[in-house]
Amino acid sequence: MPNSEYKTCTSSSDCGVKDTMCLDSGYCMCIYNLHKLTKDGSCEEDKDYKECSTIDDCLSEQTCHADAELNKNVCYCINAATKADRDGKCTTGDISVPGHGLEHDVIPIHNIPKNVHGLVPDANNETMSTAHGSKNQTNPTPLSTPHISDIDSTVLLQIFIPITVALLLLFLVAIFIVKRSKACNRKSKRNDKVIRNSEDVQLLDRMNFVNKNPTYFFSERGEKDSKKIPINNIPYDKVTLQDIVGEGAFGQVYRGQNFAENDAGEYVAIKILKDGVSNEVKEDFEREVDIMSAFDHENILKLIGIIQRGPTETPYMVFEYMVHGDLADLLRRNDPAMRSSDRDITLEKTDLIDISTQIANGMTYLTSKHFVHRDLATRNCLVGEGFVVKISDFGMARDVYTCDYYRIGGSRMLPVRWMSPESMKYGRFTTESDIWAFGVVLWEIFSYGRQPYYGHSNEEVVRFLDEGIMLQRPDECPSTIYHIMLGCWKKNPKERIPYQKIHKHLVDFSKEILRNVHHHRPILNSESDP
Repeated sequence: MPNSEYKTCTSSSDCGVKDTMCLDSGYCMCIYNLHKLTKDGSCEEDKDYKECSTIDDCLSEQTCHADAELNKNVCYCINAATKADRDGKCTTGDISVPGHGLEHDVIPIHNIPKNVHGLVPDANNETMSTAHGSKNQTNPTPLSTPHISDIDSTVLLQIFIPITVALLLLFLVAIFIVKRSKACNRKSKRNDKVIRNSEDVQLLDRMNFVNKNPTYFFSERGEKDSKKIPINNIPYDKVTLQDIVGEGAFGQVYRGQNFAENDAGEYVAIKILKDGVSNEVKEDFEREVDIMSAFDHENILKLIGIIQRGPTETPYMVFEYMVHGDLADLLRRNDPAMRSSDRDITLEKTDLIDISTQIANGMTYLTSKHFVHRDLATRNCLVGEGFVVKISDFGMARDVYTCDYYRIGGSRMLPVRWMSPESMKYGRFTTESDIWAFGVVLWEIFSYGRQPYYGHSNEEVVRFLDEGIMLQRPDECPSTIYHIMLGCWKKNPKERIPYQKIHKHLVDFSKEILRNVHHHRPILNSESDP
């Protein structure tokens, strides 16, 4: 007969209170203290339990245990797995768990609340006598650690297996990266050192093609196709040195006279290495002799010959002498904003176009020979009588025009203001990167020798190139010329105008100017903006 004081049920949902369950006896039970739920929805209080200090204070088939919730020792009924009331009586028959196939109305040990674990001894623990007279303990038995259930094992497996798989994948990825890195190192024997400057821009402290010559180098095809011209040996006593016209860290350039061809003597430029230079510098010098001897063009500086001083001495290089010096200096002396009344020479707009055409002609020749200049700039073009322009580089410009170069981590100084984006980022120097530099040379010419991106630091210039910020059209620059500049500055190297077309455009434009000048129709300053 159900007790009217307690809430009855047919399933756990009838109890309507959290942490309750429906017993086979038809009553709702509070799980946390194993007491029946009263009709008002509350559990019996834990205040009327028999307290104990040792097992002697409890009745038979009872034991004394510490209760965490009550914070005291109470007597527990072993068979019923419940606390004994103040009179020592045990509640029985109300704690079976329906649907689990259990017998004798006993809750399985993994369903008993935490505070009653350890009441039932197992085979691994010391046997406890149920007879009241056979007591082997004098202190309350501490609560034992609960066994790991099947559900706990499943949870651990669900955590362990994904972690194991993830670690295995990371290990395989690490092996792949290491092997790939080793393969790349074997394929490329270059040692790329990446330097990060203050603007967080990466530069490569190397050249893509391994070549020690600071100016020109052969492409692969160029080295196969090049035919060396025999080098003329000039007797040492046939040349006189007069004054220094250029000086660098490792050498000097003298103006002198060569009397080997005629008694009157012709003016020449003589490049000499300083004493005490390293073997590497000497090798660079000798390589430059081999390279320059392969050139024979009206717009490339001509190597007249060498002076052998002895079997162990580095030879002198003898070049033709260019009376007006480098083009950058000549342009600056003719800047309309800086012109002086005592200037010895005046450049007109037609002269600027003719100078541009000559440089394009010289670069077309170098391209046909599969040479790449790598440092094309007005400072490396020399001007002779009649405004004849010849491309050159004595290797001295890096010391004379130090502000035009950017030294990275103690490496070779790089002309960043003339370099293409791919040269800047990847150290890749090609004919296409020379075309980019030619566009900057045109800008120099029509701005009368101003430094590209003047007013900005080298670090800022690097960032401008990365962001695609180009040089603006110089004042009074013909739109045709600026269109050629923009064609040289295409981001995709393959889209840049080849030198043959550049040279043709400049020749045609020069002819058009001459026709218009003949008919008194000035067009140099009247063209529309691009």
